[in-house]
Amino acid sequence: MFILGMNRNDRVKITNEFIVTIAKCGRRFFSHNGNISFFELDHRQRVWFVDSYSKKKIYTHYSHEWKGFTQGGTLKTLIQHIRDYIMAGETKNLNIGPWPSWISNGDLWGYGQDMQQVRDAAYRLGLTQDIKNHGISK
Repeated sequence: MFILGMNRNDRVKITNEFIVTIAKCGRRFFSHNGNISFFELDHRQRVWFVDSYSKKKIYTHYSHEWKGFTQGGTLKTLIQHIRDYIMAGETKNLNIGPWPSWISNGDLWGYGQDMQQVRDAAYRLGLTQDIKNHGISK
């Protein structure tokens, strides 16, 4: 899905709303002591991620270790997919499950029932088009 008229700043706002949803439910990834991680653009329109724990500004286009990123590999991949959305404006189906039962009993993030809130937010915000996995009916 590509929404005409949206610029990178608009997409940053959308993705930050998505990060807030993740931070306020389940295991509260991207949240630490009241701080919530967020995306921002620099003056050259490059995407940066500010980590809630380390409070470090992380350049998301860097292909090696992200110094100051405290969330782990699965969430780093999620951030990279979100970065690509911010840059190009085209949505990808984010890997937010549901996962097969042989992968961490189908609950890779350990969010339990709260994972549905994350999936619903991704769909509502236009970050995924895959409604069959989100329990949302047309």
